[in-house]
Amino acid sequence: MKRAIIAVSFGTTHADAEESCIRPVEDALRAAFPEWDVFRAWTSRIIVKRMKARGVDIENEAEALARVRAEGYEKVALVSTHIIPGQEYDRLRACAGNAPVSAPLLSDDGDLDWMAGLLGDIARQEGRTLLLMGHGTEHAANATYLRLRERLPKTVKLACVEGDLGLDGILDDLEAVPGKKLTLMPLMLVAGDHAKNDLAGDDDSWRTRLEARGFDIALRLTGLGSIPEVRQKLVDKAGTILQA
Repeated sequence: MKRAIIAVSFGTTHADAEESCIRPVEDALRAAFPEWDVFRAWTSRIIVKRMKARGVDIENEAEALARVRAEGYEKVALVSTHIIPGQEYDRLRACAGNAPVSAPLLSDDGDLDWMAGLLGDIARQEGRTLLLMGHGTEHAANATYLRLRERLPKTVKLACVEGDLGLDGILDDLEAVPGKKLTLMPLMLVAGDHAKNDLAGDDDSWRTRLEARGFDIALRLTGLGSIPEVRQKLVDKAGTILQA
C-alpha cells in the first residue's frame, strides 16, 4: 500500500528559513516514518505565488492532496506545522476530506505547558528576559497566545505583530525587566519576513523601538522549526494520526 504524508506549512520566501526551519521538520518526518513518502505543501497563497515568480513551484495543500491521490497513494495524512489552529489550519482541514490532519503545535493545555517550559529553558540559556513575537490573528485562535502568556515564567514575555496583543500593551511590564536586557525571538516556525523586518529590522521594528527606550537588545533569529524539541513534538502529533 502506498502511503503519503503531506507536511503542510505556511511557507516562506526566505531560502535560509526554508533550509533551517521547514526542511528539517520534513526530514524528521521521513526519519520517523520511513514507510511513508513525505511531500510538501504551503498554505500561503501569496508566498506560493511569489515563489512561482522566482521559478520555484510549490503546491498548496489542495493541489498536493489531489496529486498524491492521482498518483495512487491509498493512505494520505496531512501533517500541520502551523503554530495555532487559526485561519490557515481551518483551510487545511476544509480541504482534507477523509484524510486525517494532525493538530497544530499549540492546540491544547498540554502543548502550552510544554512550550512555556521550553521557552523558559531558552531564556535561561540567554541569561536575560526573552521577548517573543507571535504572529497574531483576528481569528478566535488568537486566544491561544493569551493562554500561553498565563503559563510563561517571569523571564519570558509575549506580544504579537498582528491582532490585538501588540507590543504597546506590554511596554510597562517590560520596563521592569532586570537591566532592561531583552533577547528578541520569533514564536513562529520560521525566522522570515516578520522576524527579519518587524522584529529585528532597521525601520520601525521592535528592536529599534525598544532601543530608543533604553533597552539592551540581543537577537535570537531562529524559527521554532530549527529547535529539535519542536520537531519531535510535530513528529509525535503526526504519529497520533498515522497510528489511528
